[in-house]
Amino acid sequence: MPRIEEIALVSINIRIWKYLAILYPNGENNWRKYAFVLPVCLMNILQFIYLQRMWGDPPAFILNAFFFSAIFNALMRTLLVIAKRVQFEEFLGELQRLYEVIWATEDDICCGILQEAEREARDIAIFNLCASFLDITGAVVFSLFSKDKVHPFGIALPQVDMTRSPVYEIFYILEIPTPIVLSIMYMPFVSLFAAFALFGRAMLQMLSHKLSRIKDLKTSEERYQMLTRCIDFHSNVVKYVRMFNDLVTFIVGAEAIIFGSIICSLLFCLNLIHSSTQMISVIMYIFTMLYVLFTYYNRAQDLVVESNHVSEAVYDVPWYECDIRFRKTLLIFLMQTQRTLVIKVGNVYPMTLAMFQSLLNASYSYFTMLRGVTNK
Repeated sequence: MPRIEEIALVSINIRIWKYLAILYPNGENNWRKYAFVLPVCLMNILQFIYLQRMWGDPPAFILNAFFFSAIFNALMRTLLVIAKRVQFEEFLGELQRLYEVIWATEDDICCGILQEAEREARDIAIFNLCASFLDITGAVVFSLFSKDKVHPFGIALPQVDMTRSPVYEIFYILEIPTPIVLSIMYMPFVSLFAAFALFGRAMLQMLSHKLSRIKDLKTSEERYQMLTRCIDFHSNVVKYVRMFNDLVTFIVGAEAIIFGSIICSLLFCLNLIHSSTQMISVIMYIFTMLYVLFTYYNRAQDLVVESNHVSEAVYDVPWYECDIRFRKTLLIFLMQTQRTLVIKVGNVYPMTLAMFQSLLNASYSYFTMLRGVTNK
């Protein structure tokens, strides 16, 4: 059985988290977790102090609130994984077991479906890390071209002039590694969410394929055995999705509120700023938030779609050609597949593209309300 970090579906992000001792820590590398998280915690506190100083300047306050919220969100994700480490490792163990079961079937179509999911998950992981690195690097470099001395992420210390030399230079140098640090803190969770959803989608596609093969079998016994294997496989998929939902439901619920508020605030900020450079930056930040949200909800939507396809595949099984035992078993299985497999936001709302649209509508509604109030 391959080790979890050798499975292409999750290898990039699991290697990052394992190296940093976020997952699978041991006595030798456990210190890395604290060396990775504590400086970012300190930076977030300094951002909060600076945020209070910006209260009288709405555009500056909103932009710095975005940076504060984004880094707070990255910390929240990482601390969640650390707090639920055992649960995450159990889930990854289940993924590893199912991965081995699929490859052991030596079914070319199933293996092809899995390989396609691996390629897609790997592409998403690479794109997310590169895009995040370039995005944060742009924020670091942008501050160099400002007329005044400003820090990339707006930090402050009580009773300290952060623009005075050499204080400014020292803290700016300390912020230079942030593109790497924040990228590997922020994006692995998004990429793994997509990978987990892609694996669930792949298993449901395999199940539909297995059900479609029943009509090609000759004897009633062969068809019944294939049906029972499909039922067992479906039970594994249901367990996998349930474990997946338990891991992420509350964090995606919190992020729905955070991201919705950020998008609303940034849209409002566009009405207050006049600098074309700042406008480009704000638009870029809005698209970053939209991309992360869309990645979540689009991949969760895939599970819903493929779950419904499984139910349709059960309908297509030629039950009228089979014996009574097969028909009764198929009917029970059909009832089980009527319950759509979904990831839920805060264990309440299903994660679908319809929910994504509702979230955007809510953000825009609050934006128009704020703009209407300020224009009076």
